Amino acid sequence: MSEIEKQKRVKPPKKALIICNGNPPPQNLLSQLWQEADYRVAADGGANLLNLLKLVPDAVVGDFDSLQPGVRQQLAESILYHVKEQDTNDADKAVRHCLKRGFTEINLLGADGGRQDQFLSSLEILFKYSFQASLILWSPLERMEFILDSWKGNLPAGATLSLLPLFGGAQGVVTKGLEFELNNRALLPGKTPSGVSNRVLTNPVSVTIQKGQLLLIVQHTENLSTIPDSN
Repeated sequence: MSEIEKQKRVKPPKKALIICNGNPPPQNLLSQLWQEADYRVAADGGANLLNLLKLVPDAVVGDFDSLQPGVRQQLAESILYHVKEQDTNDADKAVRHCLKRGFTEINLLGADGGRQDQFLSSLEILFKYSFQASLILWSPLERMEFILDSWKGNLPAGATLSLLPLFGGAQGVVTKGLEFELNNRALLPGKTPSGVSNRVLTNPVSVTIQKGQLLLIVQHTENLSTIPDSN
């Protein structure tokens, strides 16, 4: 059992929400995640979107090259965390900010920008810090997170679920609740079987991994009832 799973069993996760400067998320999704979060962070220019929606974050983190001067003037200096280094992007800086404050679940919105290199960089951030906390990236259509050892949640029947072998793949994969079950199989890059486009049949859905990691992708809609309830 990973340290993340141990923390979840002891007490509910401390939830942080990071709004990045990518494509604006659906307002229903932003509204629910905003209400559920214990701490809300704008990654640099993400504060511009929140300003338009009349939402004030608990912190703004980044190098501030995208933060509009007019928006910055409306924010209290006490919530501005200027990180000058250029070795990482603003989403990475915001994740580190949340980890330092002990958050065990970090949701990212607006990290799926129009450029594919930025999106792939966001997936790398998920993988990079998945050993320290549960990181979940939300797009308008999907939620994504890395599974290191196990995952369980309630999902709408018929929802599309994919398990992708990014950054090395996994061995000893066992699934329950899916149309195409895996029973002690390996999911490896360039090998069969493919983990793409499985379908939810029963709840709870569970995935366990003996070795390695997989990227879990679950499709959702703006209907809030379709957002997974993970354990």
